[in-house]
Amino acid sequence: MISNTDLYVERASWVHGIDPRVKLIYVILGIVTILLFQNVFVILLGLLVAHLVIFIAQVPGDRVVWVWRRMIPLNILIPLLITLFHPEGAVLLEIGFLRLTWMALLRGVALALRLDCIAFIVFSWVFTTDQTKIVRSLVKLGLPYNAGLVLAISLRYIPMFYGLFSTVSEAQQARALNLAQGRLPTRLKKYIPILVAMMISALRTSDKLARALESRALGAEGVRRTVYRDIACRPVDYILLGMLVLAFAVILYLRLVLGVGANLIAL
Repeated sequence: MISNTDLYVERASWVHGIDPRVKLIYVILGIVTILLFQNVFVILLGLLVAHLVIFIAQVPGDRVVWVWRRMIPLNILIPLLITLFHPEGAVLLEIGFLRLTWMALLRGVALALRLDCIAFIVFSWVFTTDQTKIVRSLVKLGLPYNAGLVLAISLRYIPMFYGLFSTVSEAQQARALNLAQGRLPTRLKKYIPILVAMMISALRTSDKLARALESRALGAEGVRRTVYRDIACRPVDYILLGMLVLAFAVILYLRLVLGVGANLIAL
C-alpha cells in the first residue's frame, strides 16, 4: 500500500497544525510513560490514546491497518518466546521440556502491546508532520544544519531511488529477465544490469546535487542560512506543551510515588 518512505497524510486537522516540536515532545513523553508502566490495562489505555490522536488527525484507516500488519510478527513472536523460555506461574500446557504458563503469556502480551503503543505514538507524529517540518524542527532543537541537510536529502532521495529500482526492474522483466528463477548466485547475477543503471543514476544525481548545493554557498564561512518556510510556536502550542508537561508530571507522581501501574494486572 505504501511504496515510499513519505508517510505524511495531508489533512486540515488541528493535529496537523500543531508545532512539530510540540508533537516531538509528545512522542518522547509518551514513550517514556509507556516504558514506566508494567500494567496491561494502562498500556491498553495508552494504545487507545495513540489511536484517538490518529483518528482526530483524520488519518485513513488503511494507514492504521498498514502499521498493524507490520506489528503482527512481533505480536506473535514476543509472547511466544517469553512463554517458552521464561515460564512462570501456573502451567497451562506442558509438552516435554516446554511449559506454557499463564503469567509468562500475559507478560509477553504486555510487552508486545507496549511496542505497539510506542509504534503508534511515533506514527501519529510521522502521519501528521511532513518531512520538511520534521527536519526543520530538529534543526530548531539544536541539530546542526549540515546534519539536518543530510537527513532532508536522505528522506527526499530514498523514495526516488526505490521508485527507480522498481522501474528498472520492471523494464528488465518486460524484456524477459526472470529474477525469480535459478539458484541464489544466479539470481544475484541477474540484478547486475539493474544495479549498473542505479549506480549511473546515483552518480548523475549526486553531481547535480553537489552543483546545486555549491550554487547556494553551502559550507561558505560567514554565511547565515535562511529558510523559505520557517516554523514558530503559536499561543495554542505553548498551551498544549504546558498540558503535556503537567500531564507527565501527574503520571510520574502516580507511578513513582503512589506505585500505580507497577503490577502486571492489578492497578
